[in-house]
Amino acid sequence: MSPKLLFLAPAFLCFNFLHAQTIYNLKYTFKGDDGPEYYNALMIRYDDGTGFIRVNFKDPATNESYLIDMDEEESYDKDEKTGQVDSNYLYFDGYDPVVISGDTSEGYDPDTYVFKKDPASGYYDPLEVESTDDNDSISIGAFTEVNLVQMDELTEDFVLQFFLKDEPFYKDLFETATRQLTNTEKATTLHVIVVANTNDPDIGGTCALDKDRTLKTFSDLSEFMGIKLDSKVIYGDTYNINNVKDAVNSLNVAPKDIVVFYYSGHGFSKPDNKQYPYIELRAKSFQDLDQNSLNIQDIYNSILQKKPNVTLVFSDCCNSAVDAEPSISGDVALTRSSSLGWNLNNCFQLFLPPTPVAILMTAAAKGEKSAGNLGYGGFFTYNFRSTLVNYISPVFSLNNVSWQKLIEEAQKQTITKASNTKCKQDNGTWAICVQHPMFKMF
Repeated sequence: MSPKLLFLAPAFLCFNFLHAQTIYNLKYTFKGDDGPEYYNALMIRYDDGTGFIRVNFKDPATNESYLIDMDEEESYDKDEKTGQVDSNYLYFDGYDPVVISGDTSEGYDPDTYVFKKDPASGYYDPLEVESTDDNDSISIGAFTEVNLVQMDELTEDFVLQFFLKDEPFYKDLFETATRQLTNTEKATTLHVIVVANTNDPDIGGTCALDKDRTLKTFSDLSEFMGIKLDSKVIYGDTYNINNVKDAVNSLNVAPKDIVVFYYSGHGFSKPDNKQYPYIELRAKSFQDLDQNSLNIQDIYNSILQKKPNVTLVFSDCCNSAVDAEPSISGDVALTRSSSLGWNLNNCFQLFLPPTPVAILMTAAAKGEKSAGNLGYGGFFTYNFRSTLVNYISPVFSLNNVSWQKLIEEAQKQTITKASNTKCKQDNGTWAICVQHPMFKMF
């Protein structure tokens, strides 16, 4: 295989966009100077490509036991001569190793876990392990056991192989009680308005995917949390500016309620001081654009006046010239899913905060286009939804759950993946995508 290129926007179709986490227990051996070296690793990969690895092993020379923590990044092979990326192999590169227990004066050479794509299933499966020492010498380790971990396998004995009892991961799973809804919280309503330009001949299919998946995510959240749902979906022949205005104006919001407004369609910017896009709401192409468009920040301000406890207004659309062509991008990598479910405490932390939270988000900065395709919908929507599901996972520490961190992570992942993915340009050529989501949080 040729040298690797850091390439954080994997390429291949994802069939289930809410599978969210992959957890592998990987056991493997390296040939050492003092005999075989046995390693036991727990690898957690979130749906947005982030994750971490825990490794425990015993040094055969000293009989010292070690527990190592590493962050991970995804990468692909790249041909040095042609620059062509080989997507048959997916690498999980460990970095910033930290000795959790054992001789902390000793360092650790980060491991790289190599996965190979199964053409029949489309999944990437574990193949081997690589370890590079300070002299750039690469050792190859062989897997002796590969197990895709399910929720019922995260027992206390199993988790203690990789985490100490005073670490948040352990405490969240085994020592933190699930809090109950108060009587006031039981009356909470999650209001969801989804607006999608599904009839558009260029982006209608992408908008339809975003509509369905976004509505399902928030519908499932309301059921899981035990709160009421009030949803309104504007698409197809109901897609027009009057229906959008009516949906926003008719919101009947109580102080503890949650309001989510989501838009997927065409957007554009004007030569004014507004940094957030105008959303195009023409039911027919012959209608006047100015009279059939709204600025997403104006919608946000209208919802804020109703004073919900949580306000999420986000749009996945271009923020560039009116006549800009839609941008088409590559797909994402797929690893097998662990059936983990969600964590109620994490959900409550985000959606039932003690003080109001208001967030305005959009997919691209002024002058930029938003990317998407028929595989996973809008680029930004995919990353936002994936990050949200990561944060409400039972293997995501409650200490790290906040809207600020969640939005920053979704923004970061969109920027990173765009910068490593090619998008179709207005002139028909392909070039690196340029997309920087913006957000305001109050």
